[in-house]
Amino acid sequence: MLTGEEYINICALRSRGLSIAAIARLLGRDRKTVSSYLSGKRTVGVRSSGRDEFERFIPYCRRRLQDDAHFQASMLFAELVDLGYTGGYSTFTRALRTHQLRPRCPLCQRPPRTRPGRPDNAEEVHFRWFVLSDPPADWGSTHACILVGRLTHSQRWSAVLAEQIDLGHLVDSVDRILRQFGGTGWRWRFDRTQPIPCPGGGKLTTALGKVAKHYGVVADLSPARQDADDQAIGQALVLWWQTIGADTGLLEAQESLGRLARIMDARRAAASGGHDGYAVPAATVLLDLPHDPYPAKISVARAVSANSMVSYRGNLYAVPRHLHGHTVEVRRRLGDPLLAIATPRGRVIVQHSLAPDGASLSVIGHRHGISLERPLPVPRPACHSKLYRPPSVEALAAARALRPDACQEDGLEPGQQADGSPGRPGRSWWWTGVLDRIRKEPTEGDEVVRSETVIHLAMHR
Repeated sequence: MLTGEEYINICALRSRGLSIAAIARLLGRDRKTVSSYLSGKRTVGVRSSGRDEFERFIPYCRRRLQDDAHFQASMLFAELVDLGYTGGYSTFTRALRTHQLRPRCPLCQRPPRTRPGRPDNAEEVHFRWFVLSDPPADWGSTHACILVGRLTHSQRWSAVLAEQIDLGHLVDSVDRILRQFGGTGWRWRFDRTQPIPCPGGGKLTTALGKVAKHYGVVADLSPARQDADDQAIGQALVLWWQTIGADTGLLEAQESLGRLARIMDARRAAASGGHDGYAVPAATVLLDLPHDPYPAKISVARAVSANSMVSYRGNLYAVPRHLHGHTVEVRRRLGDPLLAIATPRGRVIVQHSLAPDGASLSVIGHRHGISLERPLPVPRPACHSKLYRPPSVEALAAARALRPDACQEDGLEPGQQADGSPGRPGRSWWWTGVLDRIRKEPTEGDEVVRSETVIHLAMHR
């Protein structure tokens, strides 16, 4: 709708000899709008009655789309034109969106995801990396990476040793910590250690956001400063690190780290009874964990021993004999019971069944050819969106209510001319009449299918 000032400008520009297209470009309006106001079809300050005209076709459109949620708007518009609709196609599609007449198909559309809210008395989990130098030589790394997870309300904490700081080891460590807690908090807070934040920004990486969505939590970055609890845990880790000998294995160190966390939690729980200024924490709630961890990929480098074995988490895995002394990559996906050993360039050598951590097993049997890609999702029920569905009895009844009075008074079939010839005033009138005759004269099942096929072909000729 144009304002009075715009209409004055249009008339002034028209009097100077400008074309309608030029006026529309200058004012940023559609040419048809400018032409309708100049010709007197529309009045300044009065909206067009296109919406009111569409309202009488709403019952038919709603019933037609309820019968077939994927019914094309162009075909529905052709039916409405035959039923007496005089509006344009863009006005028709805008009215469909305004009145929300097209329903959601339950087979082809997933339910909308909602951002998890904060439950009452729900915990938050703070994750922070601690890096210690000079680990035992058997660990195969120059630094010991420890991820610490701490519950903010109950002050419980747990830690996991990781070989390196990357997304795969981060997801694995987070899942192991949450399994030890028996649940997860509604929010995760991470420090700014790579690869958690985006480079040069204050937001989490997209991959970590997908991990948080898998667990149904909210993830963000914590402040850069450390609080008193983090400093106390850091001092305890430094003292614990001094007890690790040169011959201590990675799994043995993990067990001792778990004992340290349990001892400190027990002492805090004993002191929280009102002594030494500790306050009794309120009852907190942990959310349920998904059955399987997020399927992140883990890849570590290993050197093949003289007996053609590769060590990984307290177990030995066999490789071909000619590879002794070479460097290979051990790959696995979280939640997958298989493990793959590949060359540094990525070519998979063997596949093994994953042994439990620390079981001291030698896995000899293997199978060649492993796919590290994610398994195909379970197919959902197929939705035949391109299959034509004839109108139902209710839709035909709504169409009869919109028929012109001339056809009803003369007793003519839809699509039939006054002289008795079939004619072709529109596709929808013709096939609606054929459907009426089919419903009046029931036939065998194969003949009905054949008739509907003929209708479908006739619509597109």
